[in-house]
Amino acid sequence: MPGLHQNQLYSLADPTYYETPARLPDEGTRFALDQQAAPPGWGKGRSGLWTSLRPDGAPLTEQGWKVHVSTVPEEAASTLRETVRICLRHGVPVKFLRSRQALALMSDKYMARGSSGKFVTAYPPDEPAFLRLVAELSAALDGRRGPYILSDLRIGDAPVYVRYGSFTDRWCRAADGSTVPALRAPDGRLVPDERDVVFRVPPWVTVPPELGPHLAARAAARDDGFPYVVERALQFSNAGGIYLARHRRSGERVVLREARPHCGLDSAGDDAVTRLHREHRALRRLDGLECVPRVHGVRTVWEHHFLVEEHVEGRTLFEEIVARYALVRGERSDAELAAYRAWVDEVTDRLASALAAVHARGLRFGDLHPANIVLRPDGRLVLIDFEYATELEDPSPFAGAFGMQAPAGTAGPEADAYALWSTWLHMLMPLTEMAGHDRRKALVLERWARDRYRLGPDAGPPRPAPLTSAMDRTDPVERLLTGPEPDWDRLRAMLVAGVRAAATPERLDRLFPGGPDGFASGGVCAAHGAAGVLHALRHVGAEVPGEWVRWLADASLRRP
Repeated sequence: MPGLHQNQLYSLADPTYYETPARLPDEGTRFALDQQAAPPGWGKGRSGLWTSLRPDGAPLTEQGWKVHVSTVPEEAASTLRETVRICLRHGVPVKFLRSRQALALMSDKYMARGSSGKFVTAYPPDEPAFLRLVAELSAALDGRRGPYILSDLRIGDAPVYVRYGSFTDRWCRAADGSTVPALRAPDGRLVPDERDVVFRVPPWVTVPPELGPHLAARAAARDDGFPYVVERALQFSNAGGIYLARHRRSGERVVLREARPHCGLDSAGDDAVTRLHREHRALRRLDGLECVPRVHGVRTVWEHHFLVEEHVEGRTLFEEIVARYALVRGERSDAELAAYRAWVDEVTDRLASALAAVHARGLRFGDLHPANIVLRPDGRLVLIDFEYATELEDPSPFAGAFGMQAPAGTAGPEADAYALWSTWLHMLMPLTEMAGHDRRKALVLERWARDRYRLGPDAGPPRPAPLTSAMDRTDPVERLLTGPEPDWDRLRAMLVAGVRAAATPERLDRLFPGGPDGFASGGVCAAHGAAGVLHALRHVGAEVPGEWVRWLADASLRRP
């Protein structure tokens, strides 16, 4: 079953449905090498977001020392040309991300840390070929930039990394029962190929002595003068971690926000370090406000940057909503609803005051949502995560949680006001993600909230102008459900029509849109594929075209 990062990969190509990454619409950003024919004596292949080149008639070695090259967007094309040129000269199979868009997406903040940064992968057939290739690549690419690949060993100061791993697709079961890439042990058993965030070598593999200096450099990459001791990790992302730490001498608890260079790219192309220093400048500008954590400065340890800030005791608003939510057990008494309404009003008022204080210092918060608000035990609140703070009137795209962002081009005060209203609505109806697909859903949720909580027309912050204009566009599903009795026959007919419209019998990998698991099963299984959809259609008496039945039969025969 795909994990969180795998699910995100299947969210890249289509804004509505999960889709195979190979269908990413990146034609305008393809690298020239992706578009060119393979050199004489070489074959070219494609898999997902990757393009590969392999010598004709040369089977890929099952496993061994592989070489990875990382890069930054502005150097990607030249780094790719040089790396592939060297691999071709050495006769080494190579694969690379096919486009600048694919490179940016694979460097995203929420992509898997263990695979982030891998732009080019080379597969030397044996250890001598591996050592020759590494020596030439590290010399040719010395001085170029790229993210550090956490699963690998870096070679010198070049963006060249190595690890021992599988070259071909082989799979085994991990301890938790999941299917993972496999290595073949000397006794013939398939064992997990561990692709974690630390460099590991299988116990039966001897590290070549030529890698010794690079292992020593890796071991020496520490700062014994760092004044903080990490107690535990609070969060990890491709941008870096967030840690709870304690000062070695004073014992003061702090939060360390880590930023890895060239990692965690956002939609603007900014990396984690750029955002961390932006946040540092914002916190210094807001120094002294009760609603903002105190900042203790920025430290650099090895190549990573750390923002040191006050540890705010308390729980996030998201956690408080989960703990307090009034409707979690169905109908509640008037007194219980009144108590929850009063708490929502209090939090909303405090949020409005906090935003006003930030705006008075000339800044837009830019990322207001329940996970970025901490409530102290005494009820006071603190805004956290200022990496998207901008000048107050900045109209650049608002960050924010899905469904809570203001429309593009909304200026600072109005953008924060939109997020404030969305946060108020989320406390009452925590389904605001739906508004990310259709802003009219926010109005439906608002009407439900006013009805269930018996709110007056003036309750809550002012409704944002973009939502007021959306009130004129009625949701067709809402029309079906808001009458005295829903028109179930018509609703069923619309659902069946939607299934028919989404069918793609011309494709070989799936007949209907579904989850990422459907691609793993060839699009045929009952739980995630065509078999389940056809069964449901027959169950409700809908006609099932013979073409769809034939597709299911043919696809089942294609499965290994």
